Amino acid sequence: MNRKMLKNLAVSGFVLSVATGCSGMGAMADAPSRAAGKPAVAGKSASQARAALESGKAGKAVALAEAAVEASPRDPGFRALLGQAYLNEGRFTSATTALEEAMELGATDSNTVIALALAHIAQNKPGAAVSLLQEHRDTIPASDIGLALALAGDSESAIYVLSEAARAPDANARTRQNLALALALSGRWAQARIYASQDLSLAKVESRMAEWSKLAETPNSQARVASLIGTEARADAGMPVRLALNNYSETQLAFAPAADPAPVATYAPPPVALADAGSAIRSVELPMPERNADGVVPVTELPQPKAAGEVIMADAAPYRAAPRVVGEGRIRPAQQQALELATVLIPRAMAFDSKKPSGWAVQLGAYDSLGIAKEKWSGLQKRSTMLASFPASSHAAKVNGRTFYRLTVNGLASRADATALCNELKAKGQACFIRAMGGAENIQWAAKANPVRLASR
Repeated sequence: MNRKMLKNLAVSGFVLSVATGCSGMGAMADAPSRAAGKPAVAGKSASQARAALESGKAGKAVALAEAAVEASPRDPGFRALLGQAYLNEGRFTSATTALEEAMELGATDSNTVIALALAHIAQNKPGAAVSLLQEHRDTIPASDIGLALALAGDSESAIYVLSEAARAPDANARTRQNLALALALSGRWAQARIYASQDLSLAKVESRMAEWSKLAETPNSQARVASLIGTEARADAGMPVRLALNNYSETQLAFAPAADPAPVATYAPPPVALADAGSAIRSVELPMPERNADGVVPVTELPQPKAAGEVIMADAAPYRAAPRVVGEGRIRPAQQQALELATVLIPRAMAFDSKKPSGWAVQLGAYDSLGIAKEKWSGLQKRSTMLASFPASSHAAKVNGRTFYRLTVNGLASRADATALCNELKAKGQACFIRAMGGAENIQWAAKANPVRLASR
């Protein structure tokens, strides 16, 4: 790409320094080759490749960089230049191979590292890119490493790195624009617009936001990286085999004529030396067993084991019952309350007379119609077995000229009983309050209580 386009893109945050191969790569390519080959031819081809890259002629740059590598195959600068040429042409697989080989030969400058990180991201390998950036974070400018992290999907790290760099006294427009782009890729468009407007006019900010929006919406990693560096992703079968680094070993052995073969005797192993039987084998004389007068060898009697002593049995009383734990058998407060509801309050409530309502009631709600009140009671019964054991009723009441149908649980003999039931319901998330039944309520609907069943103990 030409220098004017490079300057515009650099201010917009759309380009990393590696995309042109003109920062630091020139000195590396002009350095004398350390490997066998044709260094003069390689240097000339490399210079022409850099010029082609700066003119935006990536295809021509690739051919010239391949010629440089072929002329001096173990030069790290030429392989790094070839990797950048592949990257600018959108051939990310070949770029990865060339750049990895360049780093293997010692090219660890920031341009090569960032270019390889971009190639990894384009091939949907963000983990490899992040690991590479972290390994060389001390040699890469914060502006470049931050934007590369954003492209790799690590938005938080990218924004942190670029924010710190943007606060530095020597921060430039490129750093601020890269921060704006990182914010945009993470979805923080308002902040991105603020940072972008620091160096661009309002019209250019709107144009930049539109470009970044397209970039953020691009799901394909190859297309995203290609768009970032101003190229198009291409089909790539890989770097030519003839340029592979493993074809060129580091040490070339000189050819030497083979010497006359040595006589067989020189290589024949010496005969096996046999050990001297007289010195190697020792004999041990064992005593012969003595026989008695009848010629019989007596059998040695083994010592017999001593008889076991008297077994002493432990004096243990038979087990009768396990000791009781202090407090065992006591009824906890919650159990006591449930037991009281089941044995006292519910039996009293079952005697409720809907024709002569009296006592205390727990009101659960007031609704616009009798049907809604019945429906609410049906739902409450399903959620609470305890509540279904009480009788319920509904009667109309006018409040500020509007008729409501109160849903109440009835038959509670005292205020304390009603308060206990309401507290139990509130503990389970049911709103309620208590009130006294005056006996004059005209009950339109009443539901009978279900008999309560206590679990066997």
